[in-house]
Amino acid sequence: MSSQAFVVPLPIRPESANSHPALRFYAEYGQNFPKTEEAWATTPWESYYSADCRMRMVDGTYIEGGAKCWQFFRKLYARFPAVEREMLSMIVVTEGESLYRIHAEFITKLQVEGEERMVESPQAFVYTLGQADAEKGTQGMQFRELRNYYDLRTLESALTTT
Repeated sequence: MSSQAFVVPLPIRPESANSHPALRFYAEYGQNFPKTEEAWATTPWESYYSADCRMRMVDGTYIEGGAKCWQFFRKLYARFPAVEREMLSMIVVTEGESLYRIHAEFITKLQVEGEERMVESPQAFVYTLGQADAEKGTQGMQFRELRNYYDLRTLESALTTT
């Protein structure tokens, strides 16, 4: 089976997001990614992560299951008063019918609790996006696998206050 890849022009505009099913899904995911504790509590993980989603961590270990992946991100990001992302690049690889890999690079800006200071952390993710579990997902798709690449020391520095 052959693969097809394309580089997504930035910033992502509505017309380009609507031009590809993986981009439509990812645009909705990015727009709905929780930014408050209330949003974390009310946004269903099944909208984006499959029950058997597998997430590879930066240390080579895995988190198994969409609910556990969602809980990891909730625990990581909900503690910051503000989280902003600047997308640096995105490449979408079509690997088959309804199977995509999204390679995305960001600068994630995390506000330190009790301060105005923002810590910038380079991050990269490789998402495997495929057909959703029955009666779950968004636009018929969910993340099936996720690989995380980021500097843990930078994230730790955002968690320490001076």
